[in-house]
Amino acid sequence: VVPTDNYIQKVGVAAGANQLPCLMSSDVVYMPNFISKNLFRDITDKVNALDFKDSLAKGLMDLGTSDGKIYSVPHTIGMSALFQNDLLLQKAGIDPSVEITSLTQLQKNAEKVAALGPDVSGLYYTGNNAGTIAFTHFPSIWASGAEALSKDGKQSMLSGDKATKVFSIYNDMVKSGATPQSVLNETGATRNQVFGTGKVGYLLGSNSVLQSVKETPDLKIGVQGIPGVDGGQSTFLGGDVLGISNSCQNADGAWNFLNWTLSPDAQVEVYAKSNQLTVRTDLAKNKYTENDPRIIKLNELIAKGRTPYSMNFGQTFNDPNGPALSAFRDALFGDNPAAALKSSDEAINASLSQ
Repeated sequence: VVPTDNYIQKVGVAAGANQLPCLMSSDVVYMPNFISKNLFRDITDKVNALDFKDSLAKGLMDLGTSDGKIYSVPHTIGMSALFQNDLLLQKAGIDPSVEITSLTQLQKNAEKVAALGPDVSGLYYTGNNAGTIAFTHFPSIWASGAEALSKDGKQSMLSGDKATKVFSIYNDMVKSGATPQSVLNETGATRNQVFGTGKVGYLLGSNSVLQSVKETPDLKIGVQGIPGVDGGQSTFLGGDVLGISNSCQNADGAWNFLNWTLSPDAQVEVYAKSNQLTVRTDLAKNKYTENDPRIIKLNELIAKGRTPYSMNFGQTFNDPNGPALSAFRDALFGDNPAAALKSSDEAINASLSQ
């Protein structure tokens, strides 16, 4: 396992020395760039021969495919969602079974929860990691009927009216106290643990919450889609894909393992059993998930998910030295979200179009 901040550099060094591992798992957003640099073998024929090919998570398949050739298959699904503490919502007079229909409604609910006391947070999320902010906040833009990036992934659309409104509402929640100041320093390392204390009403996070956060007498976890300004729901459908590198000397052996990761033995008895989502829609309903409404909800949200395409998404959003972090932080926590997003266009566009 390689930390995200070091991943691109480590892959570049290994590729230059022709020493990539036989099987390489990658954040799906890196795949357009990796494919363009010829790092992965073409596995089109093998994937097309799978009788369950059409059940593989489409967003992840799309970014692992170029010019009709397939270079990777889904390995893990990482999707963003709005998690809630049903017990805390009830204390605030909110019915946790009622679906949130807009970002403005989320704001009102979060403010009610925060009013329960100084040690209670209405809405918590990662505020000091641009890749994670994109993961949790882009869905509000999509659900509002707008785009975060152009179709070719070379232009930012974050300064558009609807995207600006999204960041303005999140900014208002910081100013009102619904979102605590500690979010400014949250890199994601402690996000789930903070939610696990039972003192957070809503959390913008990933499906990893269901794997790592245990329910307690103070915490009952519910799941909702991430809302848009006036309605709608969406999710950032991310995660990892797995492919066979061009450095591999045993491609047949690598395929055997890769193929096994997609089998029912792996998808149900490893993934589903540990509260991970299956990468095959035909296995989404199984003995471990059929009675868990949270997993059922996440599987429903996959159909509303988006996976942004950009050749340079990683260097723009995931790189801590990229241009997106300061733009996001100014928009979320500064005095003028519209000005912050507008002034960031040039730097973000330059990075995206390199």
